[in-house]
Amino acid sequence: MIRSVREFATSTNATAPRVRAGSRRIEAVDDHAGAAVARRRIGRLLADLRAKATNPDGSPITAEQAAAHIERARPTYYKMEHGLPGVVIKRLEVQGLCDLFGATDEQRRTLLALAEVSKVKGWFHPYSDILPTNFDIYIGLEQAASAIIAYEAERVHGLLQTEDYAREMLRIPGTDGRIRDNAEIERRVQVRMRRQEVLTRDVEPTHMEWIVGQSVLLRPTASPAVMAKQLLHIITLSELPNVSVCVVPFDAGLHQGIVTGPFAMLRFADNSEPPTVYVDGFMGHLLVNKPAEVDRFESVITAIRSCALNKTASKKIIHQRANELSGVPGSHD
Repeated sequence: MIRSVREFATSTNATAPRVRAGSRRIEAVDDHAGAAVARRRIGRLLADLRAKATNPDGSPITAEQAAAHIERARPTYYKMEHGLPGVVIKRLEVQGLCDLFGATDEQRRTLLALAEVSKVKGWFHPYSDILPTNFDIYIGLEQAASAIIAYEAERVHGLLQTEDYAREMLRIPGTDGRIRDNAEIERRVQVRMRRQEVLTRDVEPTHMEWIVGQSVLLRPTASPAVMAKQLLHIITLSELPNVSVCVVPFDAGLHQGIVTGPFAMLRFADNSEPPTVYVDGFMGHLLVNKPAEVDRFESVITAIRSCALNKTASKKIIHQRANELSGVPGSHD
């Protein structure tokens, strides 16, 4: 079932693989994703440990017992085990829970390392007043993802937008009908541009595969020059070894992407996080991470790929449209 970002954050995913102590992925959380991903990993590890731990009489250890053991209220422990914001995870508490659950030395080291990372505020924290509720969870996941496969039929994906194109998009009223002022628009543009650094960072840049409907190329913006510049920017990014852009042409006919709408699948190295699908809809941001549901999106991706042009043909059609907007002679040939 598709859930909201907040509901997604409360998923324990107890069967997800553990993060290795001292691994590059813990460092990657610190460098790229900040506290949101670290909290989620702590929650999964704690839930996994508690599920396997027992009292001396063989009965399972309850969440109430775990909360009492570290002298925390039950709701506070709930936040810890479900990766929610609003609680500082202390080293002594981690040590106490590891003792209670019988954690191994490796599990203890991993939890202690993640607890330190969970205190680090992500670069996006100063923008929390303009971001949707719990959007920091998605940004954290996006920053930590090793690969993103995205499909769009109406607009350019945020990670590929130019500043001018982003401004035009942000001038469209939000889901609440509110018109943003220029100051807010500029701050949102800053966030979008900073997010894009995942594609060009020196260490472990994210692999991006963008499958785009041809209608996006033809949709006019307020200024033809803005769209022409945007299309040329897409071509430039597509020349990076970690970025792929493929166009689904009109003559592909009806396909599954028309039914599903836009989405992005996030994958993570070393299975440090379960594959996650992000859906940005009118009524809010949705995340899907149940294996059966993710598999359905995998099938959709396969179907859409089969309709798309290859990278060379896609680059040609994008370049042709950019030339049309720029008034280059012969661009309609």
